[in-house]
Amino acid sequence: GTRSVKSATCCDDIWVIDESKIELGLKLTSFNAKTKKPLSQVYFDMYEKLDNTVVDEINKESGTTNRVSFDVGLDKFYEIIASKDGYISDTLTLKTFDMTKSQIFEGSVYLIPIPKPKPEPKPEPEPEYEVFSTDQPIRLNNIYYDYDDDKILKDAENDLSILQDLLTQYSDMVIELSSHTDSRGNSAYNKKLAQRRAESARNWLLNKGIDGNRIKAVGYGEDVILNRCTNGVDCTDDEHRFNRRTEFKIISGPTSIKIEKKRLRKQ
Repeated sequence: GTRSVKSATCCDDIWVIDESKIELGLKLTSFNAKTKKPLSQVYFDMYEKLDNTVVDEINKESGTTNRVSFDVGLDKFYEIIASKDGYISDTLTLKTFDMTKSQIFEGSVYLIPIPKPKPEPKPEPEPEYEVFSTDQPIRLNNIYYDYDDDKILKDAENDLSILQDLLTQYSDMVIELSSHTDSRGNSAYNKKLAQRRAESARNWLLNKGIDGNRIKAVGYGEDVILNRCTNGVDCTDDEHRFNRRTEFKIISGPTSIKIEKKRLRKQ
């Protein structure tokens, strides 16, 4: 509004105009959306768009902090995408239309950690099997006997359980269950002792429900020695014990059977 002190047509008006520059900025902070803790080394892509078309792009990384700053222009539309390896990106937008004064905009982004896939359980290793054929002696490593005794020891029950399982699995299998002694003592006596031992193992299986017609018990005495401990050779009791054993072989039914190797190992 002007006012003339003389007349409406007198004199020029003098105007003073103060033009202020509008300066705009953007400060962003980044956080872990799960823990709400500051998140560093976040990469920011800021896109200036016009009618959904990118006309300019600025890229920054927050480095060791969780803060980053941008200069922004007047009457602009921006889309900012924050990203980091191992996290789901976050996006925000900024409009600077109709601004009449300088301003620093502030915002925060929250990046969600990508769940690490659970490791797939390692497959159980396939058991190793050993195949035995008809008339092939199969040694039961844990069926031993005390000297001059036919009693089934506690350790023997594991192998007899294996034999029980096999007879159940192969329902038509008929076996010879053989027992052996060491070389000490009278040969004829050893054969009778071996027969008692074979019968003892057979009776254990019969008590578990196995048909007696499927098990032929044979005592071989000292006829089949597995090591050097034959008659007259000085050996330790452990060496002699190696020969006091029980074996079986298929005499009818399947031509071969599979036994898991670890089951036949000495316990």
